[in-house]
Amino acid sequence: MADGQRHVVVIGGGIAGLSTAWFLSQGGAQVTVLEARGIGSGCSFANGGWLCPAQAGPLPEPGLTLFALRSLLQRSSPLYIQPAHLFRAAGWFLQFRHYCTEAAYQHGMAAIARLGLDTFKLAEQWQTAGVQFEIHKQGMIYAAQDEASAAAALADLQPMREFGYQLPDGLMTGAELHSFEPALSEVVKAGFLIEEHWHVRSDSLIDGLAAWLRERGHQILEGAEVTTVKLDDSGRVIAVATPTASYEADDFVFATGSWTEAMSQLPGPRIPVQAGKGYSFAVRPTIMPAHAVLLTDVHVGCTPFTDFLRIGGTMEFSGVNRRIDQRRVDIIVRGARESFQPFADDEVRQVWTGPRPITPDGLPVIGKMPGTPNAYITNGHAMQGVSLSPGSGQALANLILTGHAADVLAPFDPGRFRGARQRRGAA
Repeated sequence: MADGQRHVVVIGGGIAGLSTAWFLSQGGAQVTVLEARGIGSGCSFANGGWLCPAQAGPLPEPGLTLFALRSLLQRSSPLYIQPAHLFRAAGWFLQFRHYCTEAAYQHGMAAIARLGLDTFKLAEQWQTAGVQFEIHKQGMIYAAQDEASAAAALADLQPMREFGYQLPDGLMTGAELHSFEPALSEVVKAGFLIEEHWHVRSDSLIDGLAAWLRERGHQILEGAEVTTVKLDDSGRVIAVATPTASYEADDFVFATGSWTEAMSQLPGPRIPVQAGKGYSFAVRPTIMPAHAVLLTDVHVGCTPFTDFLRIGGTMEFSGVNRRIDQRRVDIIVRGARESFQPFADDEVRQVWTGPRPITPDGLPVIGKMPGTPNAYITNGHAMQGVSLSPGSGQALANLILTGHAADVLAPFDPGRFRGARQRRGAA
């Protein structure tokens, strides 16, 4: 390391951590990434890889609480809360309920929209710098089995025009829609195209960022789970330790997703994160969609890649685990099969689940941890990790290197949870 060069340790090798590490390297810092398992092994590995800032909006929505209550014992629901976990995480769900208001939703939507404004420009910056990954830029179709559902989805997106995002003026229906996207079945009656949508193969993006960093002398250590955070009397982080080694640095970034043990050892407020599991799998279609597709009726996202179609969806609150609930997978399979032309075969491949980190207000946590002069957090990106991590990574890196927090970070300040005191190991 060059004399005087800033050294930053990033704990977590998902998209949020690697994006921050990349922008730190651009600012001249030396970076060490410590990943407990393998890079991208959390919820960054086999998600849809959507770069879709126009689809902004936090998970808590007006009226969602009643919907969730009706869904508690319904595994067929897109949103499922395991009854036993509802009891274990009752405090978090009470906070979540507090944010299911129109005012909170509008505040969250505006904050996320601003954070995502430079998503495409930053993804192109990665490409220009030589980061290798699979990317597609054909846009996304919102598709529905009835015209009213498609019209409601388009109406919900209208506030995004205020932030400069482009939206269509009307729907495509019938023959027009099927001519535009022949992969859809006749069950789908209406839809519209969001042009400001790209998608990446997320595992290729993770591998590309990691390779770029390694080639330039930065360390990325896998199987390096941080178990201990060492503090001095002022609350400053001196080092973090794995079972086999200790790592000192000038600054520390906690990008641990749903695994909160290391983060919970910091002074200051507890950062309340719950794991919202999503499922995905791959199929071989007879007609590969030309666009990403969001099936609004069944809440299923479909992403075409070079050699397969990845289909994903659902939100399951059952704790931090990797259990595959086949009933949840079957729900997505049924919704997708009826909405597309027949698949080439019946095999469902690469079944995967990932624990998305979600805060009670549905907004990421990005910034300096109160009470700790050199500890920073980037977490809670929920279903929009790939879409928001370029913007959050750049803004957090600038904060670390300059000491100046951009205005765009204000809604995501970790200090907004000051009322919740830290509990070691809480999630």
